[in-house]
Amino acid sequence: MAEQEVNKLPAAEPGVDTIFEERAVAKDNEAFERARPRLFFIAVFFAFALLILSYIFSPGSRVKAVSVRGNNYLTKAQVQKSANVTINDLFYLQFPSVIEARIEENGLVESASVQLLHDNIIEIEVTEKQPIGYRYDEEEPTVLFTDGSVINLTSELMSVISRIPFITGFDEENATHLLTTGFKDIHPERIEDMAEVIQYPLSYDPEAIEIRMRDGGIFFTNYFSLTLVNDYPKLSKLIKNKENCLYADNGNTVAAARACPWDEEEIILEYWTDEEGNYIYNKWGDRAVKHYYQDNNGSYYLDEEGNRILIPIDAYGQDIRDDDFLNHYFEGWYSKGYLDIPEEELEGNEETGETTEATADPEASADPEATADPKQTTAAE
Repeated sequence: MAEQEVNKLPAAEPGVDTIFEERAVAKDNEAFERARPRLFFIAVFFAFALLILSYIFSPGSRVKAVSVRGNNYLTKAQVQKSANVTINDLFYLQFPSVIEARIEENGLVESASVQLLHDNIIEIEVTEKQPIGYRYDEEEPTVLFTDGSVINLTSELMSVISRIPFITGFDEENATHLLTTGFKDIHPERIEDMAEVIQYPLSYDPEAIEIRMRDGGIFFTNYFSLTLVNDYPKLSKLIKNKENCLYADNGNTVAAARACPWDEEEIILEYWTDEEGNYIYNKWGDRAVKHYYQDNNGSYYLDEEGNRILIPIDAYGQDIRDDDFLNHYFEGWYSKGYLDIPEEELEGNEETGETTEATADPEASADPEATADPKQTTAAE
């Protein structure tokens, strides 16, 4: 049987639609290849963003603790407020230099140092300025510091003024400068012991300063002896009469206790004069001052009429003290106000070979002609 011949038809040529479809697929492939790096970047970005969001919302991303060191007058809360840092803030969004700048805007802070520690801890260390006290500048309450700076007294500083003294006076710029300079070497704890610092000129020291302590003690010093205030606790224990004041005069390295200025009696000096009423001068050219015999307590010895017993002077205006005054006084030989030894006592001394000089009336000895050296001249006012 003869094989039947099969006729094969030629392949159909591609249609227009097929050609467009192939071209579209090729273009899509080319676009995908071109967009592949961008798509990869977008995928990475979203993955990274997802990680960041996961970290942000995780407990390990937050500030766990804020440590504050070096503060004395400022509280920890006040330092944190100035730093604008709180617990649960994002830890790695805290920049030390920015935080330091914020803290140093506080008028009580001299400098600040911030560190980010492990376990999400922020450590803040501050160095505060040392306040001297507070006062009123043109009716505005201010705080004065040892560096000479001044800040307004706000409600946030009310806890500070309870630990520093109130300042009265020192209105002139130079006086304020000397005060702040003098306080640089005062211990902070001594400043806290002070209740008030007052500009109080004394007759012999126009730059004197009165410091009233919180324990009731009063210390007088000046700009150049202020450091002695550091020894106040030790010095105050040595004062027997607590009504006295402590004085540390210019140049002294120790303080002395004596009556406070308002308790001191006004001393009126009496001067020697001659018979004509002219002042008698001593060898230094100063008026000769009258002195009287006193006991160790400062009480005067009196004659029988209740008058103080005057110490006579020599031609040079120097006191002629009786070396045996007490014995002579209790023998009654100063009853007239001057040494008057009975004649029988003088005769007895002559018999025994003892010599006792009797001093004439001191008023009479004031006569320069009776006592003066021929070479000594007496100047009159």
